[in-house]
Amino acid sequence: AAAAGAAAAGAAAAGAAAASPVAGTAPPPGAPPLQEQSSYGRVLPPSDVSYSAIGEETQFSARLQRIGTRAEESGHAAPFICTFVSAYASVALGALKKMDAELRSEAFPGQPAEEPPAAEAAERFFWERLASESEARVLYCSDVEGTAFPTGARDGPTARDARWSLQQIASHDASLLRFVRYDIPGVNTPMLYFGMLFAMFCWHVEDSNMYSISYLHEGAPKTWYGVSPRQAAAFESVFADAAFPRDVAADPLLLQKKASMIPPHMLTSRGVAVCRAVQQPGEFVVTLPQAYHAGFSLGFNAAEAVNFMLADWLPYALSASEAYRTLGKEPAIDLEHLLLDAAEARHSAEAAVRLKVLVDEEIRARASVRSRGVPEVRMHESDRAVNVGRGPACLRCGHTCHFSFVQIGTDRSRGGEKKGRGGRQLACLRHFEELPAEGRHLFVRHEDEVLRGIVARSADAKPASRPMLDPPAKPGPLPQAMQRAIAELDAQHKLKRQRRSKPS
Repeated sequence: AAAAGAAAAGAAAAGAAAASPVAGTAPPPGAPPLQEQSSYGRVLPPSDVSYSAIGEETQFSARLQRIGTRAEESGHAAPFICTFVSAYASVALGALKKMDAELRSEAFPGQPAEEPPAAEAAERFFWERLASESEARVLYCSDVEGTAFPTGARDGPTARDARWSLQQIASHDASLLRFVRYDIPGVNTPMLYFGMLFAMFCWHVEDSNMYSISYLHEGAPKTWYGVSPRQAAAFESVFADAAFPRDVAADPLLLQKKASMIPPHMLTSRGVAVCRAVQQPGEFVVTLPQAYHAGFSLGFNAAEAVNFMLADWLPYALSASEAYRTLGKEPAIDLEHLLLDAAEARHSAEAAVRLKVLVDEEIRARASVRSRGVPEVRMHESDRAVNVGRGPACLRCGHTCHFSFVQIGTDRSRGGEKKGRGGRQLACLRHFEELPAEGRHLFVRHEDEVLRGIVARSADAKPASRPMLDPPAKPGPLPQAMQRAIAELDAQHKLKRQRRSKPS
């Protein structure tokens, strides 16, 4: 698969299959077994892909990953929360390599200096010994905007390699991500990652449950762990109710912060199947929507990652949108805007169907707001243009309000940015009644008939290629610790609402 589109489709297909062990390696005792239902897959390009090497004197901002001393539980180190210090230091790649060599010689004194440790030895040390006696500190040059793939080459020896570029995959015709019209580093534009031994990426799913694709350009391998989308809810229950109940009670968004590590044995012992794979240089790893994953480096390496979206991602996107609204988390992408653009372009029948569901819900909600006597105000033409970008966020649930919103007053309608007593005075149509009753106005970006027309014109869109994914599992109850935390937040919102409703 030389073209980027084939690469994306092939990567997604591989992601739906089980991850495979690297030849010659085996999980150490107690490590999670490979499972048939996987969360990611490894993809090998047909030949070496060109890499625009970066000089050792080049400096990047490094993040400090700090792990406090961990308790021991049943012979294993306990789960831990990693503390991050952003922009901790400016580090040259040569210096990062030197620090990596020093850490490897300390952790694995018998290991040849020029070789990374065996995957099973590194895995055992990471989960059982790292920070077991004293605080551990690791530097990670992560979230560096840019790419190390060839760029701008349409002909010549690097042109074929450029078609494997992660930027090409993210913006390919098959990817719905191309309808996001503003750059989101690491989402629709690639980011680089320069790691050292034990530099980690903590358990998480991608923003809005997107697919992700990661390429290891050079250096030491990475160990990956993944949980099937089918067991996402089970993972979340272990996270909130077993691994970090007190922390989640204090911060229901803890899991969203990508700062927590749970040993695989803790998951498998509670019925959550965990997949394991070792990524070698020259390999892609693709993660599936709503697939929790984590991992760490076995030494200095250079990697690159970006997201993409296929049509079968849409049910997972809507699931993420509802979860974010429950947590009050603002999403990274404006899904309403994306689906409007995709429908206008007749991207796929799947996008058209999902837009119709949202539009039907939107028109019913508008009717309910109007029935309460809320006057409607037309947006300015510049505000109503499709290319304005993200809509404003609801004060209650964080939802990005592209279709419409209710605001106190009529000024600054474009973003509803003006703040008043009690905070931002703008809400989605689900939560407009949390605004003071006096002064509400309904702003709509497109009239009802315009939305209906877009839906009607997209009805003849063709289905995308055969979906790779099963539909997402039906959401179950939230973990108990999270329910308690959200109930407390709801009580706080209710109190604020009562205070806002009182006359000055």
